[in-house]
Amino acid sequence: MTENQTFDRRTFLRRGAMGAGALWAFSLGELTERRAYGAVLTPSPYGPVSPKADEVTGMRLLQLPDGFRYWSYSWTGDPLEDGTPCPNLHDGMAVVDAQGNSGRLILVRNHEGGGGDPYIKTKPSIVYRNDGAGGTTNLIFDTTKGTWEKAWASLAGTNRNCAGGVTPWGSWITCEETTDAGHGWSFDVSAQKGDTTPIVDMGRFSHEGCMVDPTTGYIYETEDGGNSGFFKFVPFRWGRPADGGDLYMLKVKNAPKANLSATYPIGTTWDVEWVRIDDPTAATRSCYLQGSDKGGARFARLEGCWWGNLTGYFLSTNGGVVGEGQVFEYDPTRETVKLIYDSPTAQEVDNPDNITVSPRGGLLLCEDAAGDNVFGERLVGLTFDGKTFTFGINNINFLPGGVGTPPNSSILARDYRNNEWAGACYSPDGQWLFVNIQTPGVTFAITGPWKSGPL
Repeated sequence: MTENQTFDRRTFLRRGAMGAGALWAFSLGELTERRAYGAVLTPSPYGPVSPKADEVTGMRLLQLPDGFRYWSYSWTGDPLEDGTPCPNLHDGMAVVDAQGNSGRLILVRNHEGGGGDPYIKTKPSIVYRNDGAGGTTNLIFDTTKGTWEKAWASLAGTNRNCAGGVTPWGSWITCEETTDAGHGWSFDVSAQKGDTTPIVDMGRFSHEGCMVDPTTGYIYETEDGGNSGFFKFVPFRWGRPADGGDLYMLKVKNAPKANLSATYPIGTTWDVEWVRIDDPTAATRSCYLQGSDKGGARFARLEGCWWGNLTGYFLSTNGGVVGEGQVFEYDPTRETVKLIYDSPTAQEVDNPDNITVSPRGGLLLCEDAAGDNVFGERLVGLTFDGKTFTFGINNINFLPGGVGTPPNSSILARDYRNNEWAGACYSPDGQWLFVNIQTPGVTFAITGPWKSGPL
């Protein structure tokens, strides 16, 4: 393992969930100036990837650069703390708390189950409804020992909990990616358990992720749909979104209904403003259409987002010159949106989904395209000159000749190498990357020589 570092909660809030370093802020100018269409995948600053053995199972589940090690945990079907089988479809995730100087971190992890029975029925206090198989589980990882300690049920009875966002008040807002009856909301999940009361004023739509500006407490939300909007929720009280607030949708100044997922040069910057959504419950008209009626901007499948140092980053999975994905930067001080990346081919970046910013300021993308590229599903880093590199490849294959046998009876003997990465997030000290493979459903803690590259 790498040298251990201890940190308190103040350090966590400053350096972890909210604070990317100055490196990434500095790099954006270089990225904008140097990036050109047609670039190819560049060699990784960490070196080439190859199959590496899991410290827990011994199986070569991931391809990573030399020097990196990882620990698997909490597969679909593994028992949670109370014996309940772990739900499937591991998705968005974040570190929400650091327990003093103990080195222990608490993470909240989404599960994207759709309609159906709640995955746990013995704890009605955490069950929203009886028609949702999604929800969240919480986990503890000890960074000083490099060990997973436990996992437990924290929210159930929700529907398609895809992504969400970490907050500066020590919680995770989990978002439903659906508009099924009774669903389509956001919920606040603390380090211990979730609040089953939906945050109605954040809007009812096909949510993907959200990110919080720690200075203002404003929550920025992405919508995953063919035509989707970028939303801003302004709470009445900082850190208390459940107390209500106002919902807005982004609009390009002097360009009503602008399509920002079309083809634009890297570095294109739009001056933006916000139009109010009069009915966030979408009782008679969707939040997107309400915003579009007032000139709101259109994107193609907005998905992951993450707050950096002073600005936020969000991506369009299907946008751009060839529909392989774009990354945008939102600046709340200047009220601008800048296009900072547009994938020219599936080999460079293949429809990214989740996104995170490391404490060193690096940007890491999770692919979700079922193997449209020749590499398989990857974790892709973005360099300071606007090029991409492969940091990790999903290597889970339980067929004969693969990595081995499934870890429990809930996991079918299949080839899972084309299944998506999700939930990438870092420990506050930057020594650990936590990430999921959505199917068959497993969480990893990865550590290694991070300082040899930008992640």
